Amino acid sequence: MLFSAASCALALDPAYVKEQERFLTLLAKVNDDPDTPALREELIRFANNMSAKPKIPTEAKKQFIRAMAVHLDAVNDSDFDKAARMYGEAIKIAPWWTQCYFNRANALESAHRYEEAAEDKRFYMAARAGKPKPEEQAPSKKHGTADYRGNWGGGLDCWRYEFEIRGDDLTIAMHCWDFPRTIYGTGKVNGRNFQGSSPGGMSGTGVGTRSPIRFRGSLSEDNSEITISSILAPELAETEGAMNAAQEQVRLFGAPAWQTQTWRHMARD
Repeated sequence: MLFSAASCALALDPAYVKEQERFLTLLAKVNDDPDTPALREELIRFANNMSAKPKIPTEAKKQFIRAMAVHLDAVNDSDFDKAARMYGEAIKIAPWWTQCYFNRANALESAHRYEEAAEDKRFYMAARAGKPKPEEQAPSKKHGTADYRGNWGGGLDCWRYEFEIRGDDLTIAMHCWDFPRTIYGTGKVNGRNFQGSSPGGMSGTGVGTRSPIRFRGSLSEDNSEITISSILAPELAETEGAMNAAQEQVRLFGAPAWQTQTWRHMARD
């Protein structure tokens, strides 16, 4: 196996080694005593504040995707219970992974298991402990009083979005789990409103192709939610793959129409 010079240097850094050892110690404690909430919260807080975030094991990702498929199709308590159990399998493998707790809390609430859902919400919120409050962070990613700092997402899926603003120019980056960041789109921002487009291209996970789109959105007055709408735009495609992906969507779903979703602040996984 080949390692880059940077990877080798990191592995020899005493601070990095100490951090990894602490993480493995906390992980072992949770595996030995999975029913003690305090140990689990300590692991989650530590892992989500590490300088080098622990990788999410492939098997945990597979379990999460299976659980999400059941969750999204769930229509009764039994379905939601099954989704919660499946998220639990991913949590067993990666007990520091906050996205799993967030999703399982939603499934448990839908199954009317409110006490268990509340506990998972506490685990999810534990990731925020020790992070600087927004007002304590260095001013950046703002446009007037509109504050776009942080990670944004819809909740149930893994995607996180980050806004980068230079003057009136806007770039929205996207990332999923530990896959490399890619560009969602570019455009212009005017205070709490923004719009732009993307020519499509390789997906953020490296598998498949993103279709070309136009998008527009707005940030709420309290800087807590973003409403964003997008529409398929085949005319923007710059590659054959993006054009094919757009044409396939039109074939499957008909003429393009604006689709709207809400993003809110999410803890970094």
